[in-house]
Amino acid sequence: MKMKKLFALVGLLICLSCYADESAELAPDEIKTLVSEVNGAQNKMMMLGSKMDDVDALFAMYSDDFTYIHEAYGGTYSRELLYGNASRNVKAGRYKLTRDRYRILNILPGLNAAAVERLELDSGKVHLSVFEFKGKKVSKITEYWK
Repeated sequence: MKMKKLFALVGLLICLSCYADESAELAPDEIKTLVSEVNGAQNKMMMLGSKMDDVDALFAMYSDDFTYIHEAYGGTYSRELLYGNASRNVKAGRYKLTRDRYRILNILPGLNAAAVERLELDSGKVHLSVFEFKGKKVSKITEYWK
């Protein structure tokens, strides 16, 4: 009986620590670092010769319930759908970039979120995105560009 209570208590403590990690407020410098790391991983995944390790490295930065929203290009996409698409593209050799797609121009951190201004290097267009975080993982990216 004591063992069951001990396991229940340990389980509860683990759950509470996971919740605390997700609800903790990120410092502005942490947000900037995380956005930069995600941007770098996105760029690397889209490069000519990218591998499944690059896809996995990017998606490890996303929460389990990650969503991508881009109304101008179709709406809301789940983590699973995006992972499947990226995996197929890498395996088929469809990513052809020979230099980074995006360079960050500005990161405006907020409460576990950031407005991110990025330059798409090939087109010269400036894109606005909002990155939201749960703990140190990106939970949502919303795009505001055409």
